[in-house]
Amino acid sequence: MAQRRRISHKKAQSVIIRPDYKPLNDYLTNEGIDQKLIQSTLHDKRFTFLPIVVNWITYQKKEKPSQYTHYMKPEVIERGKQFLKNYSPILTHAETQFGVSKEIIVALLGVETNYCQHTGKYPIINVYGSLSVMDQDCVIQGLKLDKEYLPRIKKRAAWGRSELAAFLKYCEAHQIKDPYTIKGSWAGAIGYPQFIPSSVARWGMDGNADGKIDLFTYEDTIFSIANYLKSAGFDKENDKTWIHAIYAYNHSNAYVERVIALAAALK
Repeated sequence: MAQRRRISHKKAQSVIIRPDYKPLNDYLTNEGIDQKLIQSTLHDKRFTFLPIVVNWITYQKKEKPSQYTHYMKPEVIERGKQFLKNYSPILTHAETQFGVSKEIIVALLGVETNYCQHTGKYPIINVYGSLSVMDQDCVIQGLKLDKEYLPRIKKRAAWGRSELAAFLKYCEAHQIKDPYTIKGSWAGAIGYPQFIPSSVARWGMDGNADGKIDLFTYEDTIFSIANYLKSAGFDKENDKTWIHAIYAYNHSNAYVERVIALAAALK
């Protein structure tokens, strides 16, 4: 296998690539998204192709246990215990309603966003907009992506288009006038629990009963995580179900092990 190549931020900024967004426009139109929203989004001056994101997604490696060791530091565990205390009522409510351990919910938040502190800086529109066109020849050639990764590139491009459509549908449903205000991770994860848009649509919950799903609020976040894990088979009384459910949240054995270990430390 060829050596995986990652370009630096500096080099990425110097790469000039002009993808064709008409196929994306047509795809979003076929998904039933309002044409005015599509046009205002794709023609906004903030709409930017992100070479570094495409490169990272193409050469994304399997996570290693060493990436998660710092989550067991005393100060991280202490912050988790404080989070449990601060949000005890809503956590207990979610635990009772969904049968999902509140310690697991908090541990997951600790690993995902340092207890809701770090949610990402990339406009979600630009992340999925970039991934949506990563299978175009101008992108593959411009970034010199290894041809052996073509199956992954095509699969991730299709995924990017699907997630962009899901995100715009979310914006329509929640009357978000400026989609560019929502930022997330370089991989397109949103909010405190780091859901991708299709996960918001399937498992997002209105935990504070305000009529909308906002994963930048604690109530909606906690209920959404509990709903996701329950849907994946999590049963508080049967710890054999925990691994499968948490793995469904993030397909990484190292991630699963750390979430469970951190949860145990929070008790």
